[in-house]
Amino acid sequence: MVSGGREIVMGITADPVFGPLIMFGMGGIYVEVLKDVSFRLAPLADTDIEAMIKSLRGYPILNGVRGEKSVNFERIHELTFRLSQLAVDFPEIRELDMNPLLAFPEAERCVVVDARIKLGGPAGSTK
Repeated sequence: MVSGGREIVMGITADPVFGPLIMFGMGGIYVEVLKDVSFRLAPLADTDIEAMIKSLRGYPILNGVRGEKSVNFERIHELTFRLSQLAVDFPEIRELDMNPLLAFPEAERCVVVDARIKLGGPAGSTK
């Protein structure tokens, strides 16, 4: 139903010792084959998000190659920051995956194609 864009993955994993981890990477089939992802502890600062994005081997694809436009990094930054805040505000989130999230040059066109969330007690609890 949605075509084009670059596939990225974003998610939350609750670690019982460290708390919520935020994941960002190349999504769709790329996450399964290339495993090109980055993790940081929430809450994320602006510098954390920038480092996560730029650490990917697939960063040049997001930045635009062979005349393609770059994805809207401001929108990706905002979505990653909001995901980090969601993880902090709702510790009952055990896992959250958005894969793929299609990123476009136009901010309003970023679209989550598939998402999954798993709830439970706060990290480290026996619930």
